[in-house]
Amino acid sequence: MLKILHMADLHLDSPFSLKNADTAQAMRQMMRGTFTSAMLYARSAEIDLVLIPGDVFDTGYAARDTLALLKSEFEKSPGIRFVISPGNHDPYRADSPWAKTDFPKNVYIFKSSALGKISFDDLDTDVYGWAFTEENMSADPLAVKPHPDPERINILCAHCELDGPVGGRYCSISKAELGAAGFDYAALGHIHKGTDGANRIKNTYYAYSGCLEGRSFDECGPKYAILAELDKKKGELKAEFRTRSFTQRRFEIVEADVTGCGDTPALLNAVNAAVRAAHTGNETSVRVILRGSVPAELVISEEFTANNISAVRYAEVENRTEPTYDIEQYAKEPGIRGAFYRAMEPLLLQGTEKDRQTAAKALKAGIQALNGRS
Repeated sequence: MLKILHMADLHLDSPFSLKNADTAQAMRQMMRGTFTSAMLYARSAEIDLVLIPGDVFDTGYAARDTLALLKSEFEKSPGIRFVISPGNHDPYRADSPWAKTDFPKNVYIFKSSALGKISFDDLDTDVYGWAFTEENMSADPLAVKPHPDPERINILCAHCELDGPVGGRYCSISKAELGAAGFDYAALGHIHKGTDGANRIKNTYYAYSGCLEGRSFDECGPKYAILAELDKKKGELKAEFRTRSFTQRRFEIVEADVTGCGDTPALLNAVNAAVRAAHTGNETSVRVILRGSVPAELVISEEFTANNISAVRYAEVENRTEPTYDIEQYAKEPGIRGAFYRAMEPLLLQGTEKDRQTAAKALKAGIQALNGRS
């Protein structure tokens, strides 16, 4: 039984440039800690192969302490073979960390954009793959069809875009040619949202593990590595796949319908109920989007609302509600409120969605201001 840990898109040394210096450094340390946790698991679970299909680093360069961490973790695991296929963020070049660092002997790195093979005879396993050698890769390495030995376990470890545009920037390969190549398992990197376990094309299982740790609200949901167990006898493959999470922080976007909430306590109750329903926890950072229709007189403070969301690590709020207004009442009013409504009415009723949202916010702010003057 061959035991594989497949993880990709670590993006170590991400700059987190929109954060302040202390927060950015803390998040970089957190991502290194996530990698360390995955390595500790690999040793305890007696993993045979760790497959890392690209974007270990966020750029073509790496901090000295990050490289020291990688070397240390690899050296602590002499019984594990590490196979790395550099991706578009960390391509293999003469001046790259992959070329300039003296990694231990149990680390195997693909160095060419052409399809290559690394054989592990004691495991009856061949691992195929390639490397990005620049930030873009338009060539299709599977254009030259491999001829894997059907008696051995055949694995593809690669950074690529399945069914991407022909000649695209990120090594587009088709599912059809992947299925025809004869691999038993394709461990893929590049897509940050992982597949739920493994899919199958013909006799080939394939999966994107997704990124190991989310970095922002662009990378929401649970993140994990894939644990694969493969066994092959007389050409017949048995395979099991599970996911394993090592994340320390999770990002979620939650939409809260606050229609009908007439005061702040009711709104907070609705928001917290929506957050709980999203199965968040103390490790979760949430962005809550308020939707629905509320009285024009209700003043919603995004900061106050965020500070009163419970049982999460961090919260921020975007108010996209629309005011509840009595069209007939405002249309008939002879005073300034009526005139103000009639000026907004064409955009409210006939404008684009963006126009309606802008007009609704303007109407709500205007009515609040006018009510405050009365």
